[in-house]
Formats: sequence, structure tokens, C-alpha cells
Amino acid sequence: MATPVSFIVLVRALSAVMTPADPIVFSGAITQSVPDGTGPAVSNPSLNNIRDGDIYTVTFSFPGAIIPSIVPSPNLVFTDSTHPASESSFFILNLSVIADGTFDDFSLLACLTGGGCAFGNQMTANFKIPAALLHSQNVAAIGLDQPHPLDLLEDEDTDTPLDIHGSITSYSYISSAAAVPEPSSFALLGLGLLTLVAANRKIILRLL
Repeated sequence: MATPVSFIVLVRALSAVMTPADPIVFSGAITQSVPDGTGPAVSNPSLNNIRDGDIYTVTFSFPGAIIPSIVPSPNLVFTDSTHPASESSFFILNLSVIADGTFDDFSLLACLTGGGCAFGNQMTANFKIPAALLHSQNVAAIGLDQPHPLDLLEDEDTDTPLDIHGSITSYSYISSAAAVPEPSSFALLGLGLLTLVAANRKIILRLL
């Protein structure tokens, strides 16, 4: 017997409320772009709009409060804040956060669709922040793997490979804890769920 649509909708809504997303965001400035002789981009022409000095952000959103390490189909977006350019076609992400004295070292590898890391189509990011500020916002970050803490590679299997470089100077962990409803909100959702269950049971009994 099919589950009533209203029941499914409420269950999904309750699940979404109970598992909000916690994004981490890091940013910096572009230090190498198409005018420097790389590319031009073919798979994603918007990347040809990027210029040296542009401010960019990378946002990685994940459910829960624990930063995951390996994520298929990640919610990961690179965005140029100065010119219309972005990239989000990543099919897997590998992120490690390693203790390094009083710092936490971040190492990110995200493979793009269309060849992926096997062909060098990928984005890497390497930086460190004070370990005590892992769950803080507007933290000064120190770029690692100089001169390209951020490295976005596309079309590496073509005659015009693209290699975008950037610094990494800022990090934020945006907790969703403030967005979690008060217990009264959960009570209202639970009451709504029970009401729908009762109503749907009556409908089913009438059909028998």
C-alpha cells in the first residue's frame, strides 16, 4: 500500500530540521588566471572571467557538526566574488584536518566530473588555522603549498589546460546550532506528524 504523500512530506521536513548543514568557508585572492597564459577554459567558460586580484570563496556544506573526510557528490562550490565565475561540478571530495602543534592543517582534494583526478581535473586547497579556532568565524588562515595554496585545474586532458591559483587568507566555520528549533518547535512538528498519521489511518480504514 502506498504511503500518503502528506506523511512523506512531513517526515522529510522533520529530518531536514534535525540534520541542518554546517558549512566551512575559506577565501583569498586569485594570483594566476587566464590573462597570465593558462587555459582558456573549455569545460567551464565562466572561469575565463577570473582575473588576478579577484576575491574568491570556497564553501563546503555538510550535515551535522563533524567535518567529514571523504564525501561523494559533495556540496562544494568555488565562487569568484568579483566576476561571474563559479565551479561546483565535483563528484568526490577528500578532506583531512591534521593536528600540527597549536595549528590544524587542512588538506582538500576535490575531483571534477569529466575525467576527474585521474586526468588532473581537480581542486586542491592547503592551509592552516589555530586549532583553538576550528569552530570559529573570520579566522586568519595561513596558506600552505606555496605559491598556490588554492589550485583549480581543468581541461588537463586537452591542448589548453587551465590552472587557476589563489591565496588562502580567511576561514570560517558557520555552526547551524543557532538554527536548531527550540523544543517547542519539535513538539509542534511531532504533533503535526501524529495528526497526519491519525488522519491517514482513517482514510486507509475507509478504503478497506
